[in-house]
Amino acid sequence: MTPSTLTSSLSELPEYRQVLANLIARDLKVKYQSKSLGFAWSLLAPAIMIGILYAVFSRGLRVQMPDYWAFLLAGILPFQFFSESIVAGASAIRGSAGIIRKIYVPMEIPVIAAVTVRAIEFVLQMVLAVIMLVVLHNGTSQLEHPDGMVHPPPVAALGALHIDVAKTAIVLPAAIALTYIFVLGVSMPLAAWSVIYRDIDHIITIVMRVLFYATPIFWPAWGFPFPHVLQLNPASALIALFRGPMFFGTWPFVEATGQGPFVAWGIAVIFAVGALVGGYVLFGRSKHILAEVV
Repeated sequence: MTPSTLTSSLSELPEYRQVLANLIARDLKVKYQSKSLGFAWSLLAPAIMIGILYAVFSRGLRVQMPDYWAFLLAGILPFQFFSESIVAGASAIRGSAGIIRKIYVPMEIPVIAAVTVRAIEFVLQMVLAVIMLVVLHNGTSQLEHPDGMVHPPPVAALGALHIDVAKTAIVLPAAIALTYIFVLGVSMPLAAWSVIYRDIDHIITIVMRVLFYATPIFWPAWGFPFPHVLQLNPASALIALFRGPMFFGTWPFVEATGQGPFVAWGIAVIFAVGALVGGYVLFGRSKHILAEVV
């Protein structure tokens, strides 16, 4: 994709904002209109996952982590948005094939709609999560290190754990935006490739499952034997943005190595911008094939 083609492709997207809004409304109605619990279903899955992990690790394996449920909550919700958005975005063009065949719609629009629907759900989930953390995760627990391990300075220096409401209010919009940008960038080429190569869906499912266990969601990053390796994991970098203010009561920091907020934000921005630019370029190169296949 040449720079002129890229500019031309991007410039036409605002013309289809009404189509985008209609697709978002359609997806939300399809997902919740006929369900008696409505939006509550989007809370049930992470709640069950948090309950299972809490029972296994906190009660069964006795992980030494005060307010471990809050630690899980601040990690599972961002990762769920991360993984579900990529899965939904990857299948978006196939799911909107009927519309694309009838009228001209830029191929990007269904992908943007699918990711945006998940983002709306995620914002509502985070509002409820913040309320819960304010009520229950209020600084009564102390972070102790009975395991004798060396911990990053920001973690080792912490006393009472709590959600910092002011820092959370400042950090959350930017953290959500960077995560949205990253998953949109990743979803673009996957959406094109999944139309051409139907095995992509299975590969995505496997990769997300592996990534779940390779990301410090239910285990602390500072216990990882090769902490610098975690900096290559985009999910780890993005989750750290949320967990800093929501669980530790600090600005975001690199949990594995203890580097401060500038490094944490820098890594996240690099991942997000790199994914969006690289993903859109790869997507553009597949457009001519999509026009023949869809």
